Amino acid sequence: MKINNSTLNNGIRNARNEAQEKKAGSAAGSEKSRAQGVDRVELSVSLQEVDKLAGTLAAMPGTNAEKVESIKSRIADGTYSVSGYEVAEKMLRFMGILKGEGE
Repeated sequence: MKINNSTLNNGIRNARNEAQEKKAGSAAGSEKSRAQGVDRVELSVSLQEVDKLAGTLAAMPGTNAEKVESIKSRIADGTYSVSGYEVAEKMLRFMGILKGEGE
């Protein structure tokens, strides 16, 4: 088979035309899908859990204002003391590491 400039130019021209047709077809397809597409919102499970927790928090009773003020005034006076042992014990119980009274 003899290859000359016209054969090469025809092959390049055909490839170029096919690429342009493909590009135009995909652009038209994406515009068509955008025109027909519908916006959609999906809430994740995490957001639903946050909403549930917010509802639970809203249903909980408010803070004990008298107790808070009492502690604030004792801290200001320097008469409020906290046992580090008791704080650590309560933290360990909360985390489930410490189970019973004697542990």
